[in-house]
Amino acid sequence: MPNGSLARSLNEKLWGVFVALILVFAILNGFRPVMNNVDLGWHVAQGRWMVEHGAIYTRDVLNYPNLGHPAVDEYPLFQVVLYAAWSIGWWGPCLLTALGYVVLVFMLVRPGRFNESGRSPLAAMAIVSMLLFSLIAAPLRPHLVTYLCTIALGLFLLHWREASDWKIFWPMALLQIAWTNSHSGFVLGPAMVGLFGAEIVVRGFVREGRFSWTRLRTWLGAFLLILLACFVNPFGWERFSLPFYQDRLESIRAYVGEMEPLGGVLASLYRDLTLFALAVTVMALVSRRGAISYSLLFLAVFFYHEAQSVQKAWPIFGLFVPLVVLSCGVFSSSALAEKTPGWGSVFGQLVVMAMMGIALDSLLDPSWPTSLAVQWREDEHGRREQSVDASTWMKAHGVEGRLFHRCEDGGWLQMEGFAHGETFADSGFGKYDEAFIHEVGLVNERPARVPLYLAAYRPDFVVCSTFCYQWPWYLRQQGWRLIFYSPNSSVWAHPGLRPDLPTVTDEDIAAAFDRDIAVNGMPVDIRLYGRNLIALQSLGLEDFVVAKLKALPADAHRSGWYWEAARFICFSEPAASATHRQQLLDEAEHLQADGVTAEFRAYAHEAAGDTDGALRILEAAQKNGLGNYGAELLLKIYLDRNRPEALALAQHAGWFDLRNGHHWQYLAQAEDRAGDRAAAARDWTRAVFYFPDDTELIQAASDFAQKNNDAELARAITDSTKVYGVPPVGK
Repeated sequence: MPNGSLARSLNEKLWGVFVALILVFAILNGFRPVMNNVDLGWHVAQGRWMVEHGAIYTRDVLNYPNLGHPAVDEYPLFQVVLYAAWSIGWWGPCLLTALGYVVLVFMLVRPGRFNESGRSPLAAMAIVSMLLFSLIAAPLRPHLVTYLCTIALGLFLLHWREASDWKIFWPMALLQIAWTNSHSGFVLGPAMVGLFGAEIVVRGFVREGRFSWTRLRTWLGAFLLILLACFVNPFGWERFSLPFYQDRLESIRAYVGEMEPLGGVLASLYRDLTLFALAVTVMALVSRRGAISYSLLFLAVFFYHEAQSVQKAWPIFGLFVPLVVLSCGVFSSSALAEKTPGWGSVFGQLVVMAMMGIALDSLLDPSWPTSLAVQWREDEHGRREQSVDASTWMKAHGVEGRLFHRCEDGGWLQMEGFAHGETFADSGFGKYDEAFIHEVGLVNERPARVPLYLAAYRPDFVVCSTFCYQWPWYLRQQGWRLIFYSPNSSVWAHPGLRPDLPTVTDEDIAAAFDRDIAVNGMPVDIRLYGRNLIALQSLGLEDFVVAKLKALPADAHRSGWYWEAARFICFSEPAASATHRQQLLDEAEHLQADGVTAEFRAYAHEAAGDTDGALRILEAAQKNGLGNYGAELLLKIYLDRNRPEALALAQHAGWFDLRNGHHWQYLAQAEDRAGDRAAAARDWTRAVFYFPDDTELIQAASDFAQKNNDAELARAITDSTKVYGVPPVGK
């Protein structure tokens, strides 16, 4: 057998192995505990409501502050399908997820898709990169519909690039209708068709030397057909406004985690993955001598740019990598398209095999924290960010009434049956107005506001998840009674309510915490353990907390989460005693060679009045980057000392959380000193927006407004403190 034939035969066999491996990976990845995402419960609850009432969800009926508020449901079709899957058992959503990703992959790997370009190692690498980019998001969310529709539409456009009749696009019109009623990514459909059609018209003109009105009519008709299909939804033109309305809201960007850019390890990983995707694209481009779809490339570049500032854009960017690579084969010359794969292709396929082997091993080997066995074990033990144990206990003990909680818990509680206006809020911000989104976000970020909300909304019970690690202190200050505790959730009763349910004692809390660790071991997601210790400190169990912290293995003491937890325990309400702070500081000083202790040591020195010591520590740590709290403290010291470095540090946005009001305050002060009054006014407004309950910040902002006769800032201060100083009852 000639070498060329042997290479071709091996390449085809390896492609078959790759297809089998990636489909197996797609199936297994779908059988994770997919329902542990904080955004799925309210989808199930709304889907159930629509099935039970035979109507579209047009008004909020689940959250009491927002009852009756008009809602444009972005996801009705997805929600009904998800509810149907969830109704048949735990495996229903897993099957739905696996099916979605199998279809996604199969559309790209189907034999003979685009001659040899569809079976090349470059195509395989592009498909793998697509899946890796998708892993940044939860596998089962309405976004999955956008993944499927984007690939289906992209492949259809490439296949029918020489279409001569717009009516051939009718299947895509049906797809667009389903897309529009499942996810707001539907706006990508008309954009893809319009841009690709314009490219084909221009290509035809360049190739033929004359303008083809038939081609123009075909693609204009296709574009209008897809655009009109978007209007087949229960809300008409209003359906278009919501994606763009949300995209510009400060409150959405601030309080929705997936709207934030990546940081830390994830930023490094996705930077490397982007370089890998770029290399694959360039190699495909070179191998096809520059042939490529420029419209698809433009969309890939656009979403890469979006991904730099919006985390949720990474999977969308990943979708265009295989489409761009496949387009290289589509638009190349016939001779290139039929080029016989050589030994280089065989080597490339072997590289892909190795990548797939590692990916499958990460799901199957129980020694990996990402394995299915470990994920399901942790899920079974209630180690989630939802209050699983609390909701189970509440149903068993007939706990009903108006609930208060963070929005991440709202959907879970609604799905579990606490609906009909019992919940405070869920994470489906699309059905709230801007003021209520901000109100929900503020209590999430500012636990000291909890008493204000309790007074305004008068709930019967408070449900605390692992996100509420600082709430217990404020609940006890208000006389609320702890009636259920588990390390990852708790339930509190209004004073005088349900006297038949005994109060959980400190001894009961400590015993439950120890029992969980003894039976189930340490959480794989160690952040949960850190939050649980902070919650115990908030409950007043300081001696117990410090003992547990110090008893952890030596490697834990050298990790960032350990010293972040220690900083909360020592310098947040209720702050640990001077004795315990000194003990932890002594240890941190002993480990100071490990940069992870820098922020804790700086805070400890600042609290003791040694500002010079704090400054030295933070300036030394700057070269490796600072976290939000360390950067904030260094910036405050610079401003207090009128140091010229203050403005440059304040403008280093990557080190600060977007919702850190003190950062915006200090930036405004630095800009004011530099003479930029307009920028200072803008950033004072953002400071007031995020920390409207900070008395010193509000006073400083008022002084600036009065000094500069800034009526707009003064109005913002008045509005913000009026609305958010004491939240309104109802909407």
